[in-house]
Amino acid sequence: MGNLIIFTKNKIEVRRRLKEGRVDYIDSTSWSFIDRFFAFLMDSKFFDECSPLFPSPRKRKNIPIWFLLACLIQMKLYMTAAYSKLEFVLRSGSILSRVGFNVGLKDGGFNYRNKKKRRCPIDQDTLRKFFFDTKAADVMGWYNQSIAGWYNKKKAFKDKEGIFILDTTIIPTADNPNYTQTALLPLDKDGKYINTENLSPDIRKRFKYTRAYKLSMLLSSSADDDNFIFASAHLDPGDESGLLKGKALLDGFIKEVGKGIIKILIADREYIDAEMINQAKLDYGIDVLIPLRANMEALKDALGLSKLEDEKWLLYNVEKDSVGRLIKREEVMGIRGIQSWQGCKIPLYVILIRETNASGKETLWALATSRVFKDPRVARKLYTKRMQIEERIDQIKNSWWIGSFTSPDFNADVIHVFFVLLTYSLIQLYLKATHNEEFATKTFNTLREDERMGKDGIIVYAAGDFATFDWDEYTDIILHLKRDSRARFSRWLKRYRKRKLKPP
Repeated sequence: MGNLIIFTKNKIEVRRRLKEGRVDYIDSTSWSFIDRFFAFLMDSKFFDECSPLFPSPRKRKNIPIWFLLACLIQMKLYMTAAYSKLEFVLRSGSILSRVGFNVGLKDGGFNYRNKKKRRCPIDQDTLRKFFFDTKAADVMGWYNQSIAGWYNKKKAFKDKEGIFILDTTIIPTADNPNYTQTALLPLDKDGKYINTENLSPDIRKRFKYTRAYKLSMLLSSSADDDNFIFASAHLDPGDESGLLKGKALLDGFIKEVGKGIIKILIADREYIDAEMINQAKLDYGIDVLIPLRANMEALKDALGLSKLEDEKWLLYNVEKDSVGRLIKREEVMGIRGIQSWQGCKIPLYVILIRETNASGKETLWALATSRVFKDPRVARKLYTKRMQIEERIDQIKNSWWIGSFTSPDFNADVIHVFFVLLTYSLIQLYLKATHNEEFATKTFNTLREDERMGKDGIIVYAAGDFATFDWDEYTDIILHLKRDSRARFSRWLKRYRKRKLKPP
C-alpha cells in the first residue's frame, strides 16, 4: 500500500517495547460502542470476506476496498450521507486509532502525487466518486447475495422458528426531476400513502404529489427478542409492485442460502396473492401468515363457521387504564380448512380477531396462514412481529436518516440506503453475539452514549504495532521501568511535549 502505514495489533511486542521505553506514540481513548463494534467486525472477518466480493468500478485498486467500505460504514455510524464529513468522521472514529487495522499517514495519503500531507488518509472526493461510479444494480446484488451469504455463514438466520417478514416502505425525496428512478405519489406530510379516491374532486385536483422511492425488504427476526436483520432488499420507483419485488426477494434468498431457513413468512395486505402462497408452501416449504381483506370469501366463510356451537372465542389481551377501566379487549378464534380463496391450492387456517373498545364497539379482522396452530393466540402473537417492523422502519427513517439523500444520482442513493441497512444489521449481529439483545430496539445515538458499553484505556504505538492497555496495567509498566528504559522513555516524552507529536 506504499505510503500508507497499517499498524498491527500485537500486545506482546508493544509491551516489550514499552518496557524498554521505545515507543512512537501514545494516545488515550475511551472504548465506546463504535470501538467494540469495529473490533467485532474485524474478529468476524467481515472486511476480509466481503470486500473482495464488492463490485468495484475500478480496475486499479490503489486504495484497499476494505478501507473504502469501512469509511462508508463509519459514516453511517455518524448518521451522515455527506462525504464532506469524512475527515471529521475518520478523525473522530475508531478506524484510524482504535481497532485492528489502525492507519497512520505517510507522505500525505494513498499516493505519492500529493504535494502536501493530508489530514485524512483519503480525500472525500475519492470516496464519493468511487461509490457514485458503482452501479446500483451491482450493489443490490452484492448485498442480496454476498452479504446474505455472509450473514448465513455467521448463523444470523439460525433461529429455530425461522421467522421472516416481507414488507415495503416509501422513502420520499426532494422535489427534483433529476431523481430519475422515483415516482410521483400522493403522500401525506409523514410520507404515508393517501388513497386519493376518498378525496373530493376539487381537493384531488389541487393535491401535490411527492417524488419517492419504494424499498422492498425481507427481514429475519427472532422469536425470543426484537433482533431484526435486513436479509435482502431492493430500491425502486415508488409505484413499483411490492408483490413482484417481494417474490423476487424470496426467490433470490432461497437460491442464495437454500431451503429450510425460512419457516414462516409474515406479510401485509400488499402481498395477498394465492400464487405466492402456493409457491412458498409447495416449492419452498414456507408457511405464509397474512391479513385478509374484508371482502374476501375466505374471511366470510370463516365468519360463518365461527357461529357454530363448538367454536369458542379465546381471550388474547385486555388493556386497562391506570384506574382499571377497559381500553380494549381482544379475543381470537381459529377456523381450519378454509378453501374458498380462489387459486389457493392449500387449505387455510384463519385466525379471527375481535376487538372491543371501552364503549362496547366491536371491530373484526382476520389473519390467514397455511400452518395450522394448536392455539390461535400463538399466531396472533406472531403477527406482532409485523407491527414491530413498522416501528423499526420508522427508526431507520428518523434516527438513521435513510431518506437523507445528498444527490439525486440513483447509484449514490442505493449506496446510502443499502449501507444504512448493512450497518444496522451488523449492529444487530453484534448485539446478539455479545448477548446485549436488550439494546436491539435502541437508536444508535443511545447506544453510543451508553456508558455500560464503553471502557477507558490507552493506546501505545511502537515500530508498526499497536496495543491497548487499561490504565492500571499501563501505569504499572511505567512505574517499574528500569533505569535505562526510564531515561529513554523520559527523553521521548520530552520530545513528545516539545513537538506536540501527532499520530504517525
